[in-house]
This record gives sequence, C-alpha cells and structure tokens, in this order.
Amino acid sequence: MYSSLSKQSGHAAILFTLLVPALFGLFSLATDGAKMLQDKARLQDGLEAASLAVAARNDDNVDDGSGQGSAVNQAIANAYIGQYMTNMDEVDSLNIQKLNCEQIADCVAGLAVGDARFFEYRVTATTAHTGFFSGNLDSFDGSYDVSGQSNARKYQNSAVDVVFVSDFSGSMGNGWSGGSQDKYLDLVDVIESVTDELQKFNDLVNADDNTVSFVGFNNFVRLVNGDGAGGTCFVDQLVYSSGNIDYSDTVNAVFTEKTGCVTSGTYNAVIEDILPTSNFTPFNTKIATFSPNGYTSSAQGLIRGAQLANLGANPRRLIIILSDGNDVGSTNGVTHKTISSTLYGGTYQMCDEIRSHLDGLTADNGDPVSSRIAVIGFDYNVSGNAGLQNCAGVENVFKAENKNEILNKILELISEEIGHLK
Repeated sequence: MYSSLSKQSGHAAILFTLLVPALFGLFSLATDGAKMLQDKARLQDGLEAASLAVAARNDDNVDDGSGQGSAVNQAIANAYIGQYMTNMDEVDSLNIQKLNCEQIADCVAGLAVGDARFFEYRVTATTAHTGFFSGNLDSFDGSYDVSGQSNARKYQNSAVDVVFVSDFSGSMGNGWSGGSQDKYLDLVDVIESVTDELQKFNDLVNADDNTVSFVGFNNFVRLVNGDGAGGTCFVDQLVYSSGNIDYSDTVNAVFTEKTGCVTSGTYNAVIEDILPTSNFTPFNTKIATFSPNGYTSSAQGLIRGAQLANLGANPRRLIIILSDGNDVGSTNGVTHKTISSTLYGGTYQMCDEIRSHLDGLTADNGDPVSSRIAVIGFDYNVSGNAGLQNCAGVENVFKAENKNEILNKILELISEEIGHLK
C-alpha cells in the first residue's frame, strides 16, 4: 500500500511539472491579453479626445513634411495619447487628416437634401507596447501594437453676422493663377457660394438667421448714405486735426458713421456698402455689378466694416478682410501702409478697440456678443503684412492659393464661430 501511494505521488509530481509551463503560458496570455484589450480601449478614448481637441483648434493641418499632418495638430494628438497611454513604449505612427465637405461622402449627400455643411478631422495612431511577461513564450515575444482611429466633425448650429471687407483696388481687376477669371470676379463667386451655405442654415426651423454685409475699399469706401442725405459717394473714414491725420481721434470715432463726399483720389471704382441682410439674392445681385480701381487702404475698409458689424443682431460677429496685396498709395501725403500700421500697432491698437466694443454688446436674443477679425490673403504672401498680422493676430491671418481655398477658409471661419463638435 505504501509503495502504491509513493508511485501515485511521483506520477502527480511529474504531471504537475509537465502542466506548470502550460498553465503559466495560459496565465501569461490571459494577463497580457487583458492588458491588450485595456490598451485598445484607452487608445480609442485618447484618440476621441485628441480628435475633438484638434477640431476645436481648427488648424489648417498643412503637412510639415512628415506625412502626418501639421506640427501643431501632431503636438495636440501626441499630448492626448500620452496622457491616456501611460504604459506605452512609443507612438509608432500618427496621421491626422482634415477633410472638407466635398471630400466626405456623407456631407456631399447631406448637402443635396439641405443638411448643414461640416468639416471632419480624422486622427489615426498606432502605439507600441511590451507585455507583463515579455519573452516568456516562444510564440509571443511580449511586444505588440495597438491601433485606432477617431473622427470629429464641426457643424454650424447658431447664427453669425458676417462682414465682408473686400479689396476693390485696381489689382483686383487682374487675372491670377488661382482662378479662371479676374480676381474680383472670383471673389464675387466665392461670396455667393458662402451665402448659399448660410441660406441652408437660415432655412432651418426655429433658427436665427445668419446675415451678411459688405464694404469694398480702395483709397476710400463708397457709402450709400455718403453725403448724409441718401446720396452715394466716397467717404474718408479717417479723422483729421489741422489738416493732419489724428490717429487717436480716428480710433475713438471708429463706430461713428461718417458722411461727407470725397471727390478726388476715388478712381471711380464701382462699389458701395451693403447693410446687414439675410436676403441674399439682392445682396449677390448688387455685388455682381461692382468693379475695382484705385489703390489700397485696408484701414478705410476695416473701420466701415466695424460699423457694419456694430449693426448686427447675432451673438457672433465675424469681420473678414479679403485682399490681394499690401496697402499701397497715400492720403494727405501719408502712405496707406503707414496709416494702417500706425492704427493697427501697439500705440493705438484700433483692432483691439473694435473687438472690445463689439464684445461688450448684447445680441438681440440676450446673449453676449463675441467678435473676431480674420484676414484672407490671396495671390500674395500675406505673412509679410505686419500691419494686418498685428490687427487680426497671426492665428487669424490665412493665405489662399486659389478660389476653392478662399471659399473653404471662409466656410471654416464661419463653422468655427457657429459650429459644434460631434
């Protein structure tokens, strides 16, 4: 009996010895498998947060040469991934895409039935990991990758008052590589396309209406009530003291409606201001009759644009300056470049004063007003325009290479002002 028990104990010991590696292997696989599933879930959470953050930032996502997207978007995504994936070895790959509506089948299909336009950011990443039991199994070296993707869409869901401050100097009558027409004709087409998108929103039930207004500028601006008695003429928006430009008074009187016709230096450009309206058909019909001439003074356009924004009714006021070049020409012997850089610069800070005034208003629905000044330069290097960069801020100055880029950038700005993320 004793001998039989000894033999059974020996068999059990041998069996246990044979089973230990298998049991340990199962334990390792189960433990690391659970870790893989947890890492997959955490990466997906991190990518969801990253895509929303990238969409909120609304960077142009111009690739930095890595094929992964813009540097700022990569930094945002890596920061979120790093916070969620605390036990990863590294981010193996990262790719960020920004898609316009025309690149998204769902958006194109939605536009056909009257749905709102949206932009989509896609963030895809793969992270490398080492398991708890690295190298303990011949069939599994302990290293593994986890991949995931998350998308975020930005829709428009509230109304905005858009003010187009448009360059109508002589150079806008020239052709360019970014379109098939003269620049001002392409700009007129772009503005009409923008109003088409805004109309889709205005057609929604129980929604406040978006509005648009317009001021064209060359050396001056041409106003419907320029003479103060209903007559249309060119008006100087600057204030003078003893024949010289008074920059301080000019800033203080930004929101004062000016009258008094200028008869020289107008170059007979065919333009006039259009007050905020949600009736887009006559708005576009009127703009289509305009034609450019003369020199360029962005300050004249911006001052009148601020007055038009002041007439708005919605909680969002967006002033968009559209120009194909730096300020050129002069008024009273002072170059327009000097005038604008002085008004926009640190001493007088006219653009800050405009935003501060508008942000202190209350919209018709009782909400506080939030304003923004943006610049879209086309057919020239807008980054070299220090005056407008000081005015709008570097983050609000954009360059467009062609007609479609101008349109998409305007629509992005509108979506950013009135959009929500999904």
